[in-house]
Amino acid sequence: MASSRQKLELTWIGKDKRPKLEPRILLEEPDKSYHAKHRVTDNDNFDNKLIFGDNLLALKALDQEYTGKVKCVYIDPPFNTQQAFEHYDDGLEHSIWLGLIRDRIDVLHNLLAEDGTLFVHIDDNELGYLVVLLDEVFGRKNRISIISFKQGSATGHKSINPGVVTTTNFVLIYAKDKSSWQPNRVFTAREGRDKRYGQFIENHEEPFANWRFITLSKAFSESIGLPEKGLKKTLGADYEKEISAFVLRNAERVIQLARPNYSAVSSAAREVIDASKSNKSIVMKLERDGYSDMCFVGGQRILFYSGKLKLVDGEYIAGEPLTSLWDDILSNNLHNEGGVEFPKGKKPEALIKRCFDLATNPNDLILDSFAGSGTTVMVKYSCSASKPH
Repeated sequence: MASSRQKLELTWIGKDKRPKLEPRILLEEPDKSYHAKHRVTDNDNFDNKLIFGDNLLALKALDQEYTGKVKCVYIDPPFNTQQAFEHYDDGLEHSIWLGLIRDRIDVLHNLLAEDGTLFVHIDDNELGYLVVLLDEVFGRKNRISIISFKQGSATGHKSINPGVVTTTNFVLIYAKDKSSWQPNRVFTAREGRDKRYGQFIENHEEPFANWRFITLSKAFSESIGLPEKGLKKTLGADYEKEISAFVLRNAERVIQLARPNYSAVSSAAREVIDASKSNKSIVMKLERDGYSDMCFVGGQRILFYSGKLKLVDGEYIAGEPLTSLWDDILSNNLHNEGGVEFPKGKKPEALIKRCFDLATNPNDLILDSFAGSGTTVMVKYSCSASKPH
């Protein structure tokens, strides 16, 4: 009979052997400290730490002061690809790699706040094992998502590989406690213009009841002083770029008409819909407290392109909610970031920024125990999203 204490777990040779860690004290090297010699204002930040040494010992040194205080952990551990790189050896025996990762994940779990988030960047070599390991430490119920991240394209030497060409890495997201997790709403740029929005309010400045509608194409052609007929041919490759810019500049006037779900709207909305069906030439509006107003014409709802615009990196663009496929962050410009040469080791700043955007707010504590080329710190100073430790 199986013991009631048995549980599903990943096992490996040496799993029960844990390193004996003695308490360590972090000593600051004054000649390498870049902060001012004294505080000028109460807002001066003297808390950031850059620690050089074995990361497990460093994590244990942080344990007493920062247990339960770190809001976000981003790590990019060795992928264990069985290769030797210039700056580190990535060829540990599988069971040794699992033990090293487990010991560090245990401490990171302890350091995280109850509403904290862990991001782990990994490739497919150890992906399956790492998921099971993280499920064991964090609890499967606290697994938030497995993100597929487009790391490259099937070009160059990759294109001649037989079989499936690998172009993705993965970001594993875990919450310390999913019931306490409160992520930010993050949007990404929508691919191309939404061409369903094909109408334009000609006299938007007038009272809504008097609005007149023309085609988007006509409005665009009039704005640039060219005939609508043959406009695509006239502008050629610039057509889509120019009309997309026009749509963004006039987002509150670019619309589409959509048939509302009559049974799903409120009784007040149904009354306006019925009235607009009886007065097809007049635009009618339903004002709603705490929500955006709804406009109808001929029984159809007027949807404004401005309702699609989201603030992404300080710019309003057509956006959509963040998904589990991050294929809009490419690594082709990676060699230009940070001025650091680190082939096969650097990660895109935009990737780490997205993690911070999702899980942090200003003044949250961030920890990266596999700092590599220092991208995490660079992202903090470029976007001022949080403060790293």
